[in-house]
Amino acid sequence: KQWYQRRVRGNYSWDPLLIISQMLAMQCVFYFGLGTIMYFLAFLHVEEISLDRIFISKKGEMLDLVTLFAYITNCFITAIGLWYIVQRSKQCLDFTVTIHFWHFVLTCLYTGFPTLLSWWLLTLVSCIVSTFLGEYLCRYTELEEIPLMGTRTSSANTENP
Repeated sequence: KQWYQRRVRGNYSWDPLLIISQMLAMQCVFYFGLGTIMYFLAFLHVEEISLDRIFISKKGEMLDLVTLFAYITNCFITAIGLWYIVQRSKQCLDFTVTIHFWHFVLTCLYTGFPTLLSWWLLTLVSCIVSTFLGEYLCRYTELEEIPLMGTRTSSANTENP
């Protein structure tokens, strides 16, 4: 019953515990997806695995193709997470920006303030693509018909000529 109530337009109440738990879940989806993709790509290229790949942000360090491909591919995983966990197209931008804000904070704590232009561009592109894909998936689900109790299905109506 609650699942259908969340999908009804305008039936949304402020629940900080729900928002915090969704944000933590989305942050886990982001880093789990990114780490898994980087692990498999680095394994295929026989490169070493470290947190430096996720948090590269300083001049003198380079974003390689494995990292670029991992971030762009992770946009799809993040969008699926938005669709499954958040389920509201209005909140996709908020959650995506928050994910990338916390990624910025963790990057600052791990390697210092990001000075690499490609890091900023990659983060911006990742944020935009994740938002658009998440909004598309959520909007597609929001526009589906909600079955009402007591109504006949379309197959029952087609039986009578």
